Order: sequence, then C-alpha cells, then structure tokens
Amino acid sequence: MPTSIQSFLSRIPELRDADQRAFLYSDLDQQRIDNPEGYQEALKFWTQLLLSACQHGLLSAAPRTPQPRLNTTLASSDEDDEDEDDVLDRTQSDDSEHTEAASVLCFERAGLAARLAFRGDTPTGVDGIVDEMERSGIVVEACDYLAGSTVRRWAGRFVRHVPVVGRQMAVLAWRAQTSQITLDSSLVVRSLVEAAASRVADAHYARAACALTDNLLSMDVFREQYAQPVLTTNGKLSLEDARLVLRCLEDQRQATSTIIDATDTQVLIKFAARRAQRVQPVTEADRGAFHVVSTRDTIARQVTALESRVLELDLKARNAVVRKLRTQALGYLRLKRHVESDVLARRQQALDNIERIVLKLQQAASDVQLLQAFKSGTCALKGLNQEAEDMHAERIFDDWADQALRADEIQAVMDDGAAVVADGMQDVDDDALEAELEALLAADEQKEATASDKQKESNVAVPGKQETADEDMLANAFNKVTLSPDHTPSEPNAADAKQERIAMLE
Repeated sequence: MPTSIQSFLSRIPELRDADQRAFLYSDLDQQRIDNPEGYQEALKFWTQLLLSACQHGLLSAAPRTPQPRLNTTLASSDEDDEDEDDVLDRTQSDDSEHTEAASVLCFERAGLAARLAFRGDTPTGVDGIVDEMERSGIVVEACDYLAGSTVRRWAGRFVRHVPVVGRQMAVLAWRAQTSQITLDSSLVVRSLVEAAASRVADAHYARAACALTDNLLSMDVFREQYAQPVLTTNGKLSLEDARLVLRCLEDQRQATSTIIDATDTQVLIKFAARRAQRVQPVTEADRGAFHVVSTRDTIARQVTALESRVLELDLKARNAVVRKLRTQALGYLRLKRHVESDVLARRQQALDNIERIVLKLQQAASDVQLLQAFKSGTCALKGLNQEAEDMHAERIFDDWADQALRADEIQAVMDDGAAVVADGMQDVDDDALEAELEALLAADEQKEATASDKQKESNVAVPGKQETADEDMLANAFNKVTLSPDHTPSEPNAADAKQERIAMLE
C-alpha cells in the first residue's frame, strides 16, 4: 500500500510515460473543445485516480501525530519512587492520547494540483475535473452533505425535547467542536461514504447482542470500534470520516445521536434495535444505561492499565536486583504490593459491581423485549379471535352437522337402491348361462379346425399344374434375355416358339 502521494503516482503507468503525462497534465478545458474523446478519457482517468487516492487517505490534510512517549520499562531505574495517586492519573492520560488518522472518505480541494505534482509537472486541469465530478454528483461539498435533512431533524428534535438553554448551548458547542472539518474546501465522495456506512452497520449488528447496552456508543468508542470496516489500514477513524458515516446512518434511519447533558459535549450514538427497524429517539433509559456502560468501560481500562503497571514494577524490581540496587528494588516491590492489594483490588471490585448492574440492565431489556413479544402475540391472537367470532363458528358447525346428516341419508337411499337392483338380477338361471357359453366355445373350436384342414389340402402338389407353372416361368425368363445390337431375330410364329420351349424343358 502506498504511504505517500508521490509513491502512489509513481505506480500509475500513464504518469510514467512522458507523452501521456503531458496530455493528462495539460489544460483539459481546451481539450474539451479540440479533442472531446481525449477529454472523456482524461476525465475517466482523473476520476479513478482521485477516488483511489482518497480511499488510501492520500488527499486529506496531514494527520496530527502526538509526541512519542518513552518506554518506562526500558528506561533508567534512577527515578524516584512514584506516588500511588499518580497511577490512575497516568491511566486516564493514556486514554486521551491517540493519532488522528487521515480521512479516507473526503479530500481537500485547496492545493490539490500542488499535491498531485509529479516529476516536475503540475496538473493544470484538475480543478475542472473536480468541477465536473461535482456536477455529476460523484463528490459533494462537506457542508452540503452534513447540512441535509439530518440537521433539520436534529434542530426539530432539540427544539421539541431540549428546551433547556444549557442543553442548547451544549449543542452549539458540539457543533463548533465538530466543525474542525474544513467545510469550505473538503469534498465528500458519496459512494465511499455509503459503502463505509453499510460495512459499519454490518459489523455492528454482527456483534450487538443486547439492544440496550450494545447499541449505545460514544463518539470515541465509535471511532475506535469501527475503524477497521472503513480504513484500509489499522488505526483510529478520523473525526471527519466518523461524522460522515454517522450522517449517512442517520439519513438511513439506522442510527441517531444527541448530547448527553448540558455540561458535557460528549456525543451519544444510538443504533436501531435491529437492522430492519428504524432507530427510536434517545430516551432517559438510554442515557442512564449509556452512563453505566461508559463507567464500566472506563474502569475496565483502568484495571488493564493497573495490571500492566504491576508487571512493569515487577520488571523494574528485578532489574534493580540485578544491578545490586537494593533500596530501589524494595521501593518497586512496595509500590507493586500497594497497587496489587489496594488500588487494583478496589478497582476490580468496582468493576465486578458495575458488571452486575450491566447484567441487570441487560436482563431488564430482555424482559422488556419478551413483554413486547407477548403484547404483539396477544394483539395478533385478539385479532384472530375477532375474525373467528365474525365468522359465527356455532352456526358453521350446526350447518355442517345438518349437511353431514343429509349426506348420510342420501347414501342410505343409494345403498337401498343398489340392493333392489341386485335382487332383480338374481332371477336369471346361471346353469343356462353356463351351457350357452360352452356351446359358443365348442363352435369356435370347430371353426378353427375346419380352417386348418383347408390349409393343409391347399399345400398338396398337382403334377400337371406344376409343369404348367414351370413352363410359364421359363417363358418369362426367355423373354427377358437381351440380344446383341447386330443380331436381328426373325419373326417366329407361335407354334415354333412353343415347340422350342418344350424341347428346352425336355
């Protein structure tokens, strides 16, 4: 995967060729008039290049990278003993540091031609290409994408449900915070945002087990948890991309967001209970469950950090023993025991208690779903019973009994008639019928014997008749003999011909 825009451009064969690069980096507005087919090819090339570069995060502003931290495990052991109160402070500070990823769903329009310069050439027609992409709807300005129907829904929801001035000020503060996107120059690739939102929804509903707790996320958890479906590399989802994906999910009624309280600008994101359902507004129960889950996640991170701290202190104590630093080794062991027996134990107990609360909430949510299922089933059964009552079941079964009795009566009449017919046929003499049948069979056998005798008599040979048949056969064979062309036979009379044939027979 390319790590810079120059590395990305160097892999494109069209740009490595000087002649093709000269055409693609020329004034394409003039090519639109002089060479329409060439302009269309250039438009297709630049569209694919910009989308691919944006997807790799090569066209956004430079990411913010914090200063690297020293590895305290491998650092020198000449430091002073660390106070136990600083352990949790370090844990909380570790959570706040992260690397801001580059956007893979939008790109900066300002300075785009300079970023695409390659081997001393700068594309002069790229601004026209971007304008054409914007006219065709491939890209849209970020301010227009975010200020759609979602913003109007948010405004209406805040006006109806958040009349408190403090909450409205928190909304405005959150708007100011999320306006870190350079709305004047950022262009959003609609197809990339829609595909990323679909992958995020698939990933969420594949892991969500409880609708109450698993469907409630903070913006930070959302950026960390769903970075992989959006990014082509590991990292944290940028704030710009998170806002764009969330806006797309809100427009599809798959998620919604709101402010937790007036004193905090933290965003609460709520997904729909199921993929096929629309998301419901955030309720007070959702806010309370989110607060419990957030507390559990915070304590869990602190426990993980404390466990890592214990291992770190143990390693430091071992290194001090190897270096014959008895005092430092005792200090590390004392701090390690304090963290294990006091700080870590209390945090672990708090985590266990909060886990029980989360399980209670999940059980209550499950009970609510079960009651809703029973309620839906009761309504369905009530409707079916009403339909059955409208059909007058008693009348239907009374009519059925009457018609079944009538059918039995008709069947009895038919059985009586068949018996009468059978009794009338019993007056015929069966012995007479058998004698007549035997006479017919004897006559048929006599007829077959007579025909066989006649066939045998016809096969007996008659001498005179046989000779006449032989004479006729020879006469026919003689008449079929073909004479040569130079021989002209005389016309024999009938008597001579007959004598001649008799002689041949003899």
